[in-house]
Amino acid sequence: MLRAAIVLLCLCIGSAAHAGKRVALVIGNAAYRHAGELANTRNDAGDMAAALRMHGFEVLDGIDLDKAALERKIRDFAAALVGADVGVFFYAGHGLQISGTNYLVPIDAQLRSASALDFEMVRLDLVQRTMEREAPTNILFLDACRDNPLAPNLARAMGTRSADIGRGLAPAESGVGTLISFSTQPGNVALDGTARNSPFAGALIRHLRSSNDDLSAILIAVRNDVMRETQRRQVPWEHSALTGRFYFPSPPAVAVTPPAAAEPPLPPVAALPSPNAVVRAPTVITGAGAMFPYPIYALWSEAYKKETGIGLNYQSVGSRAGIRQILARTVAFAASDLPLQSADLERDGLLQFPAVMGGAIPIVNIEGVKAGDIALDGAILAKIFLGEIKSWNDPAIQRLNPYVRLPAQPIVAVHRSDASATTYVLTHYLSKVSTDWRTKVGADTTVEWRGGIGAKGNDGVANAVAQTRGAIGYAEYAYARHSKLVFVRMVNRDGRAVAPTPASLMAAAANANWEATPGFGVILTDMPGAESWPFANASFIVMPKRPEDAAATREALKFFAWAFDKGDRLATEMLYAPMPDNVVGAIQRLWAAEIRDAGGKPLVARPN
Repeated sequence: MLRAAIVLLCLCIGSAAHAGKRVALVIGNAAYRHAGELANTRNDAGDMAAALRMHGFEVLDGIDLDKAALERKIRDFAAALVGADVGVFFYAGHGLQISGTNYLVPIDAQLRSASALDFEMVRLDLVQRTMEREAPTNILFLDACRDNPLAPNLARAMGTRSADIGRGLAPAESGVGTLISFSTQPGNVALDGTARNSPFAGALIRHLRSSNDDLSAILIAVRNDVMRETQRRQVPWEHSALTGRFYFPSPPAVAVTPPAAAEPPLPPVAALPSPNAVVRAPTVITGAGAMFPYPIYALWSEAYKKETGIGLNYQSVGSRAGIRQILARTVAFAASDLPLQSADLERDGLLQFPAVMGGAIPIVNIEGVKAGDIALDGAILAKIFLGEIKSWNDPAIQRLNPYVRLPAQPIVAVHRSDASATTYVLTHYLSKVSTDWRTKVGADTTVEWRGGIGAKGNDGVANAVAQTRGAIGYAEYAYARHSKLVFVRMVNRDGRAVAPTPASLMAAAANANWEATPGFGVILTDMPGAESWPFANASFIVMPKRPEDAAATREALKFFAWAFDKGDRLATEMLYAPMPDNVVGAIQRLWAAEIRDAGGKPLVARPN
């Protein structure tokens, strides 16, 4: 009887976690009055509303809402959420990011003046705050990253602030109990689709209707479907602070009939599994951290799951947030765009290793100059950003490019206004090659720039350079190459002018002395080698040396071992640079030497 009572209690608790009031707001904006009509957003919203009703949600919906109607729907949503256990918001339509703030665009928006920020659009964080105030669990699905034809209107009206207008949506952080899911990664543009639904909405609705998995597993499946449908141009992204698993279909209540005969007594404590018993390996590897490697981790995850059945749930919440999670031991690994200091690693019982590479690339807007046409060296680049070289036909630049006709055009330097690893890598390089830069500016994720234009994110810098004749800026390697930006070649330490390619990034890594650097914390700037790109950088994985969950850490190591062995082609297709073989060997020796279970045994064998 006691065992039956315990089982019945557990079933009741499991059902209660999914029962209660569930409320959703579903919006589909298509008929924009001052822009072209979107093909699928009405279908996306209608099909999503039907799927949510199937799962017991009270659904408020709206199609083609102007500003006033959209605000009324949000107020009605807030009232309906009072006393709810779960809130869901789904939006299909145009969105816009400005200075890192995301806006939903009603159908009557014109965006012809700067006042449109306050009077024509609705801030996404207003919806999020409303939900988090009323319900303990909240989920936001945003298929609002479509290319917005109204953005140029606002850019013209904002003048010099136009660089603050970014592509797609900006990353957003969720409060405790909230998950925010985007149709593609921050700064990217999603497809509207040619079928009934957009790629993201179609995959999401399909899995909501057919899957009994928890939301995390559903979003992994959605991501893989969208990547296949869009030939990997679109990678759905999410930020989660959910405190447990969430299921859309509520588990059915199960009646448990107590047995007629008395059951045998529960086994004594001595008969229970010992703490050293073998624990079944997890079916999902958990990780969190840097946004830079998110697309390749998603692609690796898809291929790895096909081969092994083990999935990867990687939350691209930013490097600092990822480090906080590994310190709390809530994930198997964290990813950071910059290496941690060896003293910090030692204090917290952690190790780190590089997993994949990118780099910084100077980009320009010079009349008549195409990608790779001109070369610069470190001394010239430092003087440009210090404001000492002011024109593109300066004799120092012309001497490096004798066969290129450079215009007498003023140079406008564009830099990141937000903290970024890309800024750190660039300024670290300039500090190595220029004493003036090192003493006057230095190296950091943010520095005191000597004039020029500041813009937020890769997309902000790229937009500012594109809109400013004579401009020079810098962007992350994969972003710049995907966006087909006009890059310059750089003269490296060996005096060779090289282009930014996976091969030149790998050459920089191959010529670094990883094992002699404490904590593997190599910054790949000004590396020797005729083919080395001068300012590459690795994204690092951080793990505990003595993990609390040895099985989870072992599975994470298996995943990265597979990625080093079989993921190179996928990495180069996504315009990342894989780690060279000599570096992979050093990483695997580090694993064998440093990562051990509670009994002190190595989790992986030393490579031959």
